[in-house]
Amino acid sequence: MNTKLLMEVRPSIPSDLVSVRQANEITGITERTIWRKIRARELQAWGPRRCYRISLSELLRPVR
Repeated sequence: MNTKLLMEVRPSIPSDLVSVRQANEITGITERTIWRKIRARELQAWGPRRCYRISLSELLRPVR
């Protein structure tokens, strides 16, 4: 099996991960809204359930 191919498929983890509570304190977006975006898959989250970390750059991406 080609391991180089497997390495290319693996997603990279952002370096700016914070908890939902920290994201709320930094951005002013309510925790409820952040959790809603995670459930709707509008926001990607890393970690075990109920202990998610989210990327600040993804949360603060420009509005289209």
